[in-house]
Amino acid sequence: MNREFEQRRAPRKRATSPMPVTDVMTDRVLGQLGNLSATGMLLLGPHAPLHGGIHQVAFTLHDAQHREHRVEIGIQEQWHEPAASAGQYWSGYRIVAASDDDVRAIDEWIGPPAD
Repeated sequence: MNREFEQRRAPRKRATSPMPVTDVMTDRVLGQLGNLSATGMLLLGPHAPLHGGIHQVAFTLHDAQHREHRVEIGIQEQWHEPAASAGQYWSGYRIVAASDDDVRAIDEWIGPPAD
């Protein structure tokens, strides 16, 4: 990926296991979570997203006690580019809407900033 990641302001956590992200309106999997921050997410998916497209998505995070939390947030596409694997696309999204509970779940999943 040719992104200038130095522009990131919020700490991100990489997904270490498959985490599908589903469009709530269509029930279609947009992609697998690459990483997540309090302000955005990176997805790897089979389709190039609509430039600037807005989606309501859902995915599951686990807290420190391994309890599941279904997160449902609004996201807007910021960029996308083909991945090295044929038919796959990296997509960067900005979080545009989230409930207080979902924000807490995301913050807990990301954890404290690394020193």
